[in-house]
Amino acid sequence: MNILYTRLFNLSIKHDFYENGLAQGVNIFPSLETTKLLKGGRMLFKHTSKGVTVLYRTEDDETTPFVDLGKDVRLTFELSLNNKNQFLNITDLDESPAKKYSSSNILYFKNNPSAASINPATPEPLEFELIDFIQSRLFSYSFSLSGSPTQVLFRVFEETNNTLVSIGKDVNGNLFPDTITVSKQDNDSYSQQIDLRDRPKGKYRIEIWNSGDTTKLQEVKVYLDEDMAGKDINGIVDIIYDTAQDHIYDDVEEYAIEFSRKVSFWKYLVVNKSNNHNFNLDTFSINDAGSPTTAYVVNNFIVVGTVPSADIKVNGLDTIVFKSDAEIPFYEIPKVKLQLKKNALVKPVLGDLPNPLHSGVVKEEAGDLASEIYVFI
Repeated sequence: MNILYTRLFNLSIKHDFYENGLAQGVNIFPSLETTKLLKGGRMLFKHTSKGVTVLYRTEDDETTPFVDLGKDVRLTFELSLNNKNQFLNITDLDESPAKKYSSSNILYFKNNPSAASINPATPEPLEFELIDFIQSRLFSYSFSLSGSPTQVLFRVFEETNNTLVSIGKDVNGNLFPDTITVSKQDNDSYSQQIDLRDRPKGKYRIEIWNSGDTTKLQEVKVYLDEDMAGKDINGIVDIIYDTAQDHIYDDVEEYAIEFSRKVSFWKYLVVNKSNNHNFNLDTFSINDAGSPTTAYVVNNFIVVGTVPSADIKVNGLDTIVFKSDAEIPFYEIPKVKLQLKKNALVKPVLGDLPNPLHSGVVKEEAGDLASEIYVFI
């Protein structure tokens, strides 16, 4: 008897910070529930050079599943990072300009069953959003609100179908209304127990509205899974198959998680440590002679403030501050041929200025990211 397996899907993990376009230090493993589902469905989970793949055991025709799980299947995977701090430094994880990443957020990726790709050259990019926290399906949500209104309206939605759901049952087993009125506590905070143990694990949305039901006061997204709650998980990946599309045991689906590198303004703080230069008389400039790496373009660096800087001294030493006129991407290969020049001298003071450290601090200035590089001459 032959034991045959066919690929169900491939998931590549991409990151344009790296020269080869593939992310490093990103780990994906099945959740506990999905591990059981894969075992029962005679499926195999494997890591590949580009990411992960799932295979299913077939009959001799190499198409018909040995165990048919049906058309509606959700496979959930946990995502973790080897070096979270460095990953956060080089990766843009903002969901949108209005939804910025914070350290408490969970990364969430899911496919769109109606947009599946079977072309390895053009995999379906998984949809990305930020989740506020992971909890078990029975928990109490405590929160505070600006103005501390006396009463508010409380609702929970199942995100998959955007369905308003009851938050639980009373002592007689009757469902609570879909909308609950929550009163302010003595400490001006609010708390509401949520019991969704009769509902599927997955992503839910909590909405808080004013008592007149005219203004949304708060919205949070939560992933409910008691096996994940309390674990050190950085992200969740959901691969969903549904009856409408009916493609679980069809052609091999191709998916991709696509991480984008951060960009920042580069600020060089040139410090007269040797005291061999006269910042009041000498003219310094930074010349970008052009890097051969295609990730970079030629940048201009302008002096910030006075020379020497009236606002910034490093260890009491005169300092000149230069700033790039445009954002520069973080990239695995350094930007080269950045020259610090003095007066009209042909030979630069420094021929290759350092790049920002990938593990260094990136500051936010007036809504823009700025990387500071100290240069002592």
